[in-house]
Amino acid sequence: MAIERLDKKGPHRVAFERNKKRILKTKHTCGICGQDVDKTLAYPHPLSPAIDHIIPVAKGGHPSNMDNLQLTHWKCNRDKSDKLYSGKTNVTGTIGNRNLPKTLDWTSYEFKM
Repeated sequence: MAIERLDKKGPHRVAFERNKKRILKTKHTCGICGQDVDKTLAYPHPLSPAIDHIIPVAKGGHPSNMDNLQLTHWKCNRDKSDKLYSGKTNVTGTIGNRNLPKTLDWTSYEFKM
């Protein structure tokens, strides 16, 4: 028998649905790729909107807390699956101007003058 997810049943389901509506009304960019999300597209279109658990429920993330939910494209959410997203790209070798690493992690940015 399959294990039911906490965001699909019980008290967390109601909170998840309420927070999903809030996110769909207030957010406009994908939390994974950073591109705009077209909310007029419907599933199963790969760029349709989806709600992602930043820390997957399977890895101990809260199933309905707003701090653990983000708007994403359906495809980005499927590609991420139940992995923890670091936002960093691993690059080895020489980096030229045309091949600079892209990161979404601004917490380690240092301004140098």
